[in-house]
Amino acid sequence: MPDSQSMMRDILNRARFATLDRSVATEAARNFVIELTDRTLGQEALHHPRKRARRRTDLDNFKLAIGALAADLIKHSANEDSDGYMFRPADRDELAQTLVSSDAHTKLRIYWNELGLMEETGFVHSRASLQADDQTKTYRKTRRFRATPRLLELAQNYQLTAANISEHFERSHKHANVLQVRGSKGSNYALPQRGKLIKQSGIKFQQRRAEVESLNRQLARHRFNLSVKPMLRRIFNCGDRKGFDFNLGGRFYCATEDDWMQMPKENRRAILIDGEPTCEIDVSSSQLSILYAIKGETLAYDPDPYQIDWIPREVTKQIIVASIGRGKPPSRWPRSFNEDFIAKHGYHPRDRYKLKDVVSSILARHPILFNLEPEKLDWAVLQYEEAECFLTAMQKLYDLYEIPSLPVHDSLIVRQRDHELALTVLKDAYRERLGFIPRVKTTMDSGFVLAA
Repeated sequence: MPDSQSMMRDILNRARFATLDRSVATEAARNFVIELTDRTLGQEALHHPRKRARRRTDLDNFKLAIGALAADLIKHSANEDSDGYMFRPADRDELAQTLVSSDAHTKLRIYWNELGLMEETGFVHSRASLQADDQTKTYRKTRRFRATPRLLELAQNYQLTAANISEHFERSHKHANVLQVRGSKGSNYALPQRGKLIKQSGIKFQQRRAEVESLNRQLARHRFNLSVKPMLRRIFNCGDRKGFDFNLGGRFYCATEDDWMQMPKENRRAILIDGEPTCEIDVSSSQLSILYAIKGETLAYDPDPYQIDWIPREVTKQIIVASIGRGKPPSRWPRSFNEDFIAKHGYHPRDRYKLKDVVSSILARHPILFNLEPEKLDWAVLQYEEAECFLTAMQKLYDLYEIPSLPVHDSLIVRQRDHELALTVLKDAYRERLGFIPRVKTTMDSGFVLAA
């Protein structure tokens, strides 16, 4: 039976990310923020007096921060799985992309904890193993925050609840940060870190941002049965790598709370666009086939590229994914073979197979993997080529045919009636950019799969 500490950890792990980019949209929200601002400034004047008054602009920004933080706290209070907790790392550059600056974040944490409006957990960085080199046993989590009953009662005085907060506070697209450039993830393969946000400006940045904004405007013209209107964010990676020119990484991600990309595939089948059923079009072995194309070869889809006689298909696929991620074959079993794999299959691959034998067989089947090279021909390069194909397909589908689509990294969700046209456009995008036509499969809402 799990102990209370592990149960609490599970609860905190289910906390969701706070966007901190909502601003008032109704009179009720405006009056709520006015009262909350008065209480906050009163606490500051009484217990943390400033040496000089804020400038008008700084005061306006502080009010925006108050509204944005309160809106997220109220919204996330409905997350029963996490007991109402949310999280947001306190990195200064990350917060600079929101309505809550690092300075405002620090002050509001102090004032609202004192006022009994918010509570928080500590930052966690612990090691479950006594072995110094056992990186896989490290547990690291940022602080969690949640609204107290006092804040929720104050909001209810203005008829603001978790259920309707999105009607009273609208997301500020200006601060949604729909285009990001991040640095390299670091060399710790056992415990990879998110790349640090790198500030960008200039014509190329504006052009790439405009592409994402255009896609978001297109999505806004259609109805989805998601809890909020979908919005995309594109993230370029390895911005600190020599020669970076918005040509590394570049995948599309969900920038809204109802993240269709994180849904189990069977749940995505229930997504409706304009009230119509959808299907999901997947590119098979996308990055592996792109690697072949870059080296002037063509991936053979028959037999299955991931099927090697004595190795389970899932193991082969994960080793190939890990090889692409590292820019070379792994020297130890990837973290993808964790508790979930063991729970599903009842064993860890290392209990039945020697990694070096698995890698040797995979390299014999796909010698193209010898061409991988860290920071020269690796995941960031392949991911960029893949993302550009999907960008082209999404743009063409809408510009020429007014067909909306939701990306899921290597697949597209479209209305079922648009299936044939979307299939053709996506294949053409790969052919025009990379010189080959990929194998594509389509999953209908019934779970029926069509290969093409």
